[in-house]
Amino acid sequence: MGAMMIPMCGAFFLLLNRQNISLYISTAIVSICTGAITSISIFTTTQLFGTKNFGVNHNILVSNIPIGSFLFGDFAAILYKRGTNNVNGDGNCMGERCYQTTFIIWGSLCGLGILLAYFLHVRTKKLHSHT
Repeated sequence: MGAMMIPMCGAFFLLLNRQNISLYISTAIVSICTGAITSISIFTTTQLFGTKNFGVNHNILVSNIPIGSFLFGDFAAILYKRGTNNVNGDGNCMGERCYQTTFIIWGSLCGLGILLAYFLHVRTKKLHSHT
């Protein structure tokens, strides 16, 4: 999972680039990595929690997708609205500059997720090597 988050992190920072090709490349990277993480999450659930109560554990694990999307959408809207007040007074904000802060925060959170995934890997690796 951590390996799939590395290109995602880069893709969010690539969105800061003002070229259209950056948007297309970033969208493709985020989509591919998100699909791979979703596929891997089944295996991860089993590895972390075992097969007992798999359905409940997996649903809790993947519930972050709609919750995160909802919270991130609201947060992005707040930052966007704040950006429209700082533009030119007409209340309109166009282009990537309106979402720059959002992309930086999302990329940074993805970077934090990479570190947390690494620490989880190290911890479970030690746990599995003793059994």
